[in-house]
Amino acid sequence: MAKRTEIHRRTFLRGTGGVALSLPLLECMAQDPESEVPRRFLGLYVGHGFALHGDWGWYPNLVDGELRFGKSMAAFAPHAKRITVVKGLEHPQCVSAGGHSTADSFLTGSNPSTAVKSPSIDQVAAMTHGHKTRYPCLVLGNEGGLGGEGRSNTLSYNQFGRGIPSTNDLRGLYDAMFNSDPALRKKQRQRLGKDQRRVDRVLESYGEMKQQIGRDDSRKLEHYMHALREVEQEIERMERWAVMPKPQVPADGLALNASVEDPGAFIRTMYSLIYLAFKTDSTRYATYMLQSMNSSKWDNIPIALGLGGTHHVLAHNAVQGGGHLEKLGKYDKFQADLLAEFITKLANTPEGDGTMLDSTVVLYGSSNSQTHVNTDYPLMLVGGEKLGLRQGDLHDFGEKTPPLSSLYLTLLQALNVPTRQFSDSSGTLSEVMV
Repeated sequence: MAKRTEIHRRTFLRGTGGVALSLPLLECMAQDPESEVPRRFLGLYVGHGFALHGDWGWYPNLVDGELRFGKSMAAFAPHAKRITVVKGLEHPQCVSAGGHSTADSFLTGSNPSTAVKSPSIDQVAAMTHGHKTRYPCLVLGNEGGLGGEGRSNTLSYNQFGRGIPSTNDLRGLYDAMFNSDPALRKKQRQRLGKDQRRVDRVLESYGEMKQQIGRDDSRKLEHYMHALREVEQEIERMERWAVMPKPQVPADGLALNASVEDPGAFIRTMYSLIYLAFKTDSTRYATYMLQSMNSSKWDNIPIALGLGGTHHVLAHNAVQGGGHLEKLGKYDKFQADLLAEFITKLANTPEGDGTMLDSTVVLYGSSNSQTHVNTDYPLMLVGGEKLGLRQGDLHDFGEKTPPLSSLYLTLLQALNVPTRQFSDSSGTLSEVMV
């Protein structure tokens, strides 16, 4: 009997795992038929922190009521009136967390070591409005996948606090969203059918499994089965959309074969795909991990840029100031220049009686104020004036520090998500709203 249970358990895990891994690249896109201007959110993250002081400091100064940026963030100067910088916020549950662990919690507020974790802000929004678009949310990351607990490669966590694998497959993303080749669409439908058969096998074995396990395991299994039923509903939804035509978007100018060997081209292309997904209303929510806290080829980018060390090493050495701080600041500039291009594209795209940036809030920041110090996160909000954000200011919450989750609750309400609580929020922040 024990052997029989083990076989079913393996089938269960293999079946659900196969579905979870295949879902991100199976979805096709189409425009939402609603006529209202979409409200969008993009969360961006860089691990280990930024160069925060001196001429290369990440934080701007407020001079005569206007934000003045230093060398690393100079590309944002044309958008200064559409930016708010926030100091003093953090996730209280994560202050004492491991020095490499807080990427996991950046958009959730949950300590990575706790048993019960909150969903991320993008997924809370997607639970409410994700059905309006073909992709409820894009989960992206330069390194791709999940990483490990406390060493996350993703910013997005579902309603059960489980990480959602990020994708770094540029061509796969483009094909899923915009490639209407009949052979590709046929293959996508075949994969959907295969995933549905996997789910069916798991559901068939569920009753028999439940009779052979104890009460505690039964509760865990029921929790997992609830998640699996949601996967089944998602497959059914994708099947309905599979017959809908995709937006016609040419691949001209997209470096879909770019890799870590050309990081600028890779990141620029990922931003372009996010822009196109927003413009075609293929999704309204996205997360993008630009730099994790893991050792990988992406951690070596500063070396390729001639800065003499990995990003992790640069961040450690920056506390010494001088040339070390400048080197980290130059890497910050590399990231900021690419993001500013994306922001400019949103700002130059008409939408309704404004621009795409008016209805899109971009959150850019880190969970470290300096390497492995999990307090006073450097945070920037760009755009979102049509959502009610008050821009062109610098807020330092100082000693009266509310949890960062209160900012996220504020953003959720601005996105028309009817919730009064997010993670450990203590209310909303009126300072960032009109």
